[in-house]
Amino acid sequence: MSRVAIVSGGGRGIGAAVCRKLADRFRAIGVIDRDRDPAEQVAAELRAAGRVAEVRVVDVTNVDAVGQAVDSLVAEMGGLDTVVAAAGNQVGADLADMSVAVWSTVLDVHLTGSFALVRASLPALRKSANPSVVLIASIAARGIAGHANYGAAKAGIMGLTRSLARELGPEGIRVNAVAPGFIDTRMTRDGAGRRRLSWEEFAGAAAAASALGRIGQPEEVASVVDFLASSDSSYMTGQIVYATGGP
Repeated sequence: MSRVAIVSGGGRGIGAAVCRKLADRFRAIGVIDRDRDPAEQVAAELRAAGRVAEVRVVDVTNVDAVGQAVDSLVAEMGGLDTVVAAAGNQVGADLADMSVAVWSTVLDVHLTGSFALVRASLPALRKSANPSVVLIASIAARGIAGHANYGAAKAGIMGLTRSLARELGPEGIRVNAVAPGFIDTRMTRDGAGRRRLSWEEFAGAAAAASALGRIGQPEEVASVVDFLASSDSSYMTGQIVYATGGP
């Protein structure tokens, strides 16, 4: 077990679940998050499981800071094999009321953050025997009222995934994405409040719309990420894998 991964947004939600799942295959995981306490808590869990875990507190929209964090993690952990861009946010408004700042902050976190992480990781990934990149898209790319910025950002992640797969494929670097549906995370729970609904109402409506009749858990998304990061998916690149509980 010699592989090394870096996960942005690794302190909470899907990112934290990804860190825990990758610990089954990876000896070292770099946890990038803008908040130190949750990132350190995840790192402590990984260390308790016998893994190397390093934390960097970074705003992923700061491209220079992302580059410095990746460089230091690669140097400290001894290489890099997989990068997972799981940092995300969701700030919505109807289009008529959406400020440029609200529009930009969501695109910057999702798109610029993913771009910055992958670009900074390229030199190390090129040295890996099995390099892979996994981005986090969303079913919201199909359209989501009141969150045009989020839907656009996630559609952009899909385009970024396919573009990078074509660009980096000749070097053996695979790039795929997971598109979750309604997942029980803090961000999703915050969405209930923004809609002035109880969590039970919000989650219940989502469950009723799912073919499986329930909402998803972060661990279920993490399992798909783990598959895409592994050699089990060695002939997959440029793919968007939906984990939505339905078609």
